[in-house]
This record gives sequence, structure tokens and C-alpha cells, in this order.
Amino acid sequence: MTRHIMGTQYKTYPSWISQFAWMVVAINVGGNLVGFFLVQLLIAYAQPFEHWQGFAGPSLKANLAILAILVPSAMYFLIVLARPVDSALRKMQAQETVAWRSLQLARRRVINMPFYAAAMNLAAWIVPALLFPFLFKLHTVKSPWTVAIYVIYGFSNAAMITLLVFVLLEHACRKTVIPVLFPEGRLRDQKGTLWLSIRKKLMIMYVAICLIPMFQVALMISSRAGWTFDGAEACEALRSLGTFSWILFAFSAIYGLWLAVLFSRNLSQPAEEIMAVTQRVKEGDYDARVHVVSNDEIGVLGDRVNEMAIGLKEREEIREVFNLVTSPEIGREILSMKPFEEGEVRRVTLLFADLRGFTSLAERLPPRDVLKAINSYFSAMTEAIVRHNGVVLQYVGDEIEAVFGAPLDNALHADKAVDAALAMRAALETLNEQREAEGDEPLRHGIGIHTGSALAGIVGSQYKISYALVGDTVNIASRIQDLTKEMAADILLSGETYRALTIARRVSTPVEVAVKGKVNTLDVYRLW
Repeated sequence: MTRHIMGTQYKTYPSWISQFAWMVVAINVGGNLVGFFLVQLLIAYAQPFEHWQGFAGPSLKANLAILAILVPSAMYFLIVLARPVDSALRKMQAQETVAWRSLQLARRRVINMPFYAAAMNLAAWIVPALLFPFLFKLHTVKSPWTVAIYVIYGFSNAAMITLLVFVLLEHACRKTVIPVLFPEGRLRDQKGTLWLSIRKKLMIMYVAICLIPMFQVALMISSRAGWTFDGAEACEALRSLGTFSWILFAFSAIYGLWLAVLFSRNLSQPAEEIMAVTQRVKEGDYDARVHVVSNDEIGVLGDRVNEMAIGLKEREEIREVFNLVTSPEIGREILSMKPFEEGEVRRVTLLFADLRGFTSLAERLPPRDVLKAINSYFSAMTEAIVRHNGVVLQYVGDEIEAVFGAPLDNALHADKAVDAALAMRAALETLNEQREAEGDEPLRHGIGIHTGSALAGIVGSQYKISYALVGDTVNIASRIQDLTKEMAADILLSGETYRALTIARRVSTPVEVAVKGKVNTLDVYRLW
């Protein structure tokens, strides 16, 4: 089932997707809670025990106080930002029209939401870390180094937690809301949006997985080196250092694995879909489309593949129409443009067919009936010609000109032309039975066939071109068709065609006739 909003086709989706704001809030709160407990846990093992005890009380109280202020503010901020998205989704779910500006605003917000949330989270972690020593009197702390360590750890953890929330939110948007708001992709074309290249994403992943954990370990070791310990304190310091390292290792390993899996999936899945779609397009399925859910290089590549498929479909439709106007064989010849200037001399068989008495018939019938009659005749005759490897060159009034042996070679072109003429005779009989059953007058025609050499090529100008045969052979074939009226025959073939046949045919004795425009007489045969 599909829905049409603002002229765009949208797929159905679960109702919970319209609660986009709460999804954003849940991801942010969850990510920040993970960050809060991680910071508290790491700080607990980053300093000697007696210093931490003097520091932990005010630190925990300070963090809880800050959380009590920041969490409601952040939730309100995110809900306000996500409101246009929820509004658009609810209208789409109710099959209501979404105003163009509202739809554009919702699209911008859903793309930029991970960036907005990341900026908010970064500020929420860094600003308190900077203000913390001034807002709370840490008189129990023996060294300012403890506060410095806390602030520095706050900075490094801010980067990790910000990235955690960013990646989670971006992934959730890709899987849920973006496919609904961007059913045709083209995220990169949306104005007023932010984006990260694949290179930048990989650099951010490196910072989160490698740089920050190594920095924290180095900071831990260097901070411990600045303290003086006795024997027991040294053992305790080593144990806490080991615990700190294992906690950081476990978190970094899980976090790094999750990031690696997520990033690789975000790269491999679209790439595999692009390969699958290009294969389908290669096989002729021009309706295949890539589902674009990102505005990075992979998303742009998916858009380009979709544009390519649309372009190929349009070209295929043009080619099909072009083949109707000409024929597939002529279409390929024209597209190749090989004989455009010089042409090529070929030995072919020409066939001309003309409706008899059609002018008087057209005078008696309404125009619609005339058009119906001539189109039904052309359809039946063309089917017979094409079935025997002939090519219709043109329809002129009520006349058909066809060729056998061009543009594709066929050594049996004379036999094929005669077979086509016999099939045309049978097709006309069938057509007349239908016309008589409908109360219409029967149609009669005459067919002339001649074999010889002709110049085949593309003729015309820069405004219009066509595939044509030029030469005496064409003229003689047309004249023989004219003779069918005088000789009261429906099919006549020249002596050249008769001698080119490889299969015996039932024909009359040759008749020597004079052809208009020719000095010498011709032998013609009536085909029974």
C-alpha cells in the first residue's frame, strides 16, 4: 500500500515512528547515562584512594545537581527540535496533505538532528567540566591536579559519549524516519543540511576507538607518576591502575566493536544494494532503485545509480517508440550511423503493396472508419512482412514499401519476400472476413516484387533522417506493383526475383511487359 503526499509516493510505516521526539530523547538520555556512570567509574580509579575520597563526595553531588538541571532542559530542547518531524509524520500517517514548507523543515530536522544532539551533548559535558572547580569549593582536595584530571577526563569522555549518541541517533534515523520522508532518496540535494564524509566518519571512529582510550591510559599513568607513595600505597596504586586499565579496555573493546560493526554495515549494506540494483539494471530492469538513507558519498552514489536507471528507462522508451516509427533493424542501423554518407550497395528484394480503390472508399466512409481500416490493414500486412524477416521502410498513403536482405544480410531474401507476399494474401482474406462480419466493405490490394542491387543508407538532413533504398531496383518494384491493376493480379514478381528463388513456386508463364521509364521490357510472373 502506498500514500501520495505532495505528489510523492510514501510507504506505510508503524505508528510509533511518529513519536520521533521521544525516540531522540530516549537515545540521548540512554547515551548520557552510560557516559555519566563511565566517568564516575574511571575517576574512581584514576586517583589515589584518599584523594578520591575527598573528591568523590562533592563530585558526585555536583554531577547529580548538573544532571537535574541539564536533563529536563535537554529533553525540552530536543522535543522542540523534533516537533516538525512528528507533525509531518502524523499527517502522513493520517493520509493528510503535508505543506511543502513543513515537509522541507521536517526533512532538514531529521538529517540535522544527530548534529544538533551531538552539539548539545558536547556542550552539556564540556561546560560543566570547565565550571565545576569554580562552582563547588573543593577544599578537601589536597592537590589541584585532582581537579585537572577530572576536567581532562570530562573532556575526553565528552567526545566519546557525544559520538555514541551521534552514531546511535543517525542509525535510528536511517532505519526509521529517513525512508519515510525521503522515499526517493536525494538527501544531499536537501538544502540547509549538514553531512559528514566517509573519511571524516572513519577519522572520528579512530579518535573514539584508539586515540581517546590511549590518551586516558597515558593520562592515568602520568598522573600517578606525580604522586609519592609508600609501599602499601604503591601496591594499591598498581591495583587501581590495573582495574582502571581493564575497565577502559572492556569499554573500548565493546564500544569499538559496536562502532566498527555499525560503520561497516552502513558501508557494506548500501554498497551491496547498489551492486544488486546495477545488476538488475544491466539485465533490463530499469525500475530497480537504491534506497538512499544517507547524504554521504554512498548516498550520493545511490542517487546517481537511480538517476542512471531513470535515464536508461527513458532512453529505452524512446528506442521502443523509435522502433515503432521505423523498425528495430533500421533503428540499430541509424544509431550506428555507419552508412550515413556513402551508403552501401546491396542485393535485395523490394516489395510494394498498395490498396486498390481506397481513394473512393475513403470518400464514402467517415474519417475515423478510414483510419481504422488502413491501420488494421497495415498491422496485418506488417506482421506478415516482419514474420518473414522483412523490414517495412515506409508507409506512403495506402502503400507499403518493404525490403528483404537489408539492413541485415539474408541470402534467401527473394524466398522470404515471396513467402511474405503469400502470408499477406492470407492475412487480407482473414481481415476481410472480419470486416464483412462487421458489415464493412472488403479490401483489395496489389503486391509487386523485384530483386536487384540498390544503394542502402541513411538519407535526409540535419532536421530529419530515414533509412532508405535508392536505385532502379526500387523504381522497378514500384512499377510492377502498378501492373497488378492492369493484369488483374494480386501478386506479381519479376523475372529477377523468380530466378533468385531457391524453392519452386506456383507461378504463371512469364509475361513480357513494358515498364514506364524503361527501354527494355521485363518478364513478370503471376504468383498463384
